[in-house]
Amino acid sequence: MSSRPWPDFRPGPLGSLAAWWRRRRTRDHDEQYTFVPAPTAHQHPLETPLPSAVYGLDFHARLTIHWRVDLTSGSRHAAPRSAAVNDIILRAKALTERSMLVHHAPLQHQLGAELAAERQVDGTHVWARADGIELTVDEPDLEMARKHIELLQTTTMRQAERDAERAEIKYLRDEVLTDLSTATIWWLVRNGYEVEQAVALSRHLAELVGIASQRRDHHWADTLVTSFESALPRLDDGHRADVRLHLAKALGIYGGSTVAAEFAAQVGLQNGAKPLTQPEIRPSP
Repeated sequence: MSSRPWPDFRPGPLGSLAAWWRRRRTRDHDEQYTFVPAPTAHQHPLETPLPSAVYGLDFHARLTIHWRVDLTSGSRHAAPRSAAVNDIILRAKALTERSMLVHHAPLQHQLGAELAAERQVDGTHVWARADGIELTVDEPDLEMARKHIELLQTTTMRQAERDAERAEIKYLRDEVLTDLSTATIWWLVRNGYEVEQAVALSRHLAELVGIASQRRDHHWADTLVTSFESALPRLDDGHRADVRLHLAKALGIYGGSTVAAEFAAQVGLQNGAKPLTQPEIRPSP
């Protein structure tokens, strides 16, 4: 007999097992359901083009916009439906305008995931979301998008080839053809250390070194000033100085102070009375 002053209603082993089984079945039953958003007050079917990453090639979207108003919010909007539609379109454009037409299949699911989230339209009492999204593209536009991608690939490859060629030219000019000894050693390394042939070619290597050094004698700043003065041959000396100041200012804005300082030092503008950032503009005669 129990010593408790009240009856013992605790379940026995079989009762505990039955309770556990009921809880397990209830939990498994609940997991079969997915979340369903609360019904909204208004719906608006919409069919609209959406821009892609290529100007003139658009996606075609069909969707249903759900929107409601929250009167507890302090904000108000005179056209809540337009606010909801505009917000959904802006959210969709943020994704589509960075995508190519050939990616329309995965983009449809990305839009569905993004627009299914109900969000408040900024500065209003309107909440909006969208579902039932269908994203399609016209076959002619899809073909043009494929051609555009091919052109981009070709351009990228050509640019990479040009960059490699520029790097090779810079390497030869600035590191190999600096003097006869460096050029000769470079030739020996690349031609199996044929010493006698290198000696026979020394005259030609010396000529190449001389040709390469001529390119280095002309600083880019001098070339820039010469080009401007050739285009404006009737400038007097005062206006020629103004041209240099304007060039220095432009280089300082777009290239930084280091480029502007190098230009000023090369064309003789340093230690002058006129500041580079505020050039004096003289009226034309």
